[in-house]
Amino acid sequence: MSSSQQRKTPLADLHTPEELLDGAEVLFSFGNPKMMRGVVLEAITALEAYVQAIVFSALKSKIDPALVEWLERKTRMDFDSRLSVLTPVAIGRPIDKQSRLWQDYKKAKEIRNRVTHSGRKVASSEARFVIDTVYNWLAYLGSTVELEVALIGLKRYIEEKAPIEINTEMDAISIILDYFGRTKAAEALVEEAFQVGARAIQVRPDIVLGFGQYRVLVETKFSHKGYTQMVVESAIEQVSAFMAATGLVQSAIIVFQKGEVQPGFESVRKYQDGQVYVVVIKV
Repeated sequence: MSSSQQRKTPLADLHTPEELLDGAEVLFSFGNPKMMRGVVLEAITALEAYVQAIVFSALKSKIDPALVEWLERKTRMDFDSRLSVLTPVAIGRPIDKQSRLWQDYKKAKEIRNRVTHSGRKVASSEARFVIDTVYNWLAYLGSTVELEVALIGLKRYIEEKAPIEINTEMDAISIILDYFGRTKAAEALVEEAFQVGARAIQVRPDIVLGFGQYRVLVETKFSHKGYTQMVVESAIEQVSAFMAATGLVQSAIIVFQKGEVQPGFESVRKYQDGQVYVVVIKV
C-alpha cells in the first residue's frame, strides 16, 4: 500500500469523549465552587446527548425505524430506560446493573438530581466524579456502538472507494492502523503485549484499540470464497483464548477475503454475546 493511498484514508467516524465533555472540563478548570453545578449538568447532558445520537441511530439498523421513533418519544423523560434497556439492544451487550459502571452512573445521577431539584452546592470532588463517570460510559459505549460503525465504514471504504491491494498481514495492519489512528477517540496500540501466568507467557495480538480505559483486541485474517465460515470459527477460538488470557472483554476479527463475500457476512456479525465482532471485507 503506497503512502498516497494512506493519506487518502478517511477518518474513522468516532466521537471523542474529550470533545463531548469539553464544556464541563472548561467550567471545572476555573475551580470556582459556583461553577460546579454547571459542571455536573454539562457532563450528564453530554452522556444523554451521546446516547440520543448513537443508540437510536444504531437501533434503526436493527428494528423498524417507526418503532425506534416511538421508543425515542416514549423514553424522552426516562433516561434510565434508554441506558439500561435500549442501549443493550443497540450495542448487542447487556448492561450489568451490579457493575461499578452502573452504580457510578446511579450515584452521578443522584448528584445531578440534587443539583437540579434542590439547588444544593456541589463539591469539586463530586463534580470530578460525575465527569469521570461520564468518561467511562462514553468509552464503554464507544468501544461497542462506534466500533461497529467504524468497522462498517472500513469495509465500505476498502470495497467501494479505494482500489487498495491488501495481500499480507502487514498490509492489513497498516490500513487498519491508519484508519483508526487518525482519530483521537481510538488509540491504536499495535505493540501492546500482555503477560500471562507465572511463566510470563506473552500474548501479542495484531492490534489493540484503546477507547479510554477499555481495550479492544483486533485480529486480521485472510480467506478465499467458500472458506469464510471456517476461518471465522478458527479466529473466534483464537480471540476467545486471547481474551481469557488477557482479561480483555471485546475483540474484532477483520477478514480480508479474495472473491465475493459469502452470504451472511455482508454486514458486521457478533458472537459470544456481543464480545466478538466479525467483519468480512472483499479485496
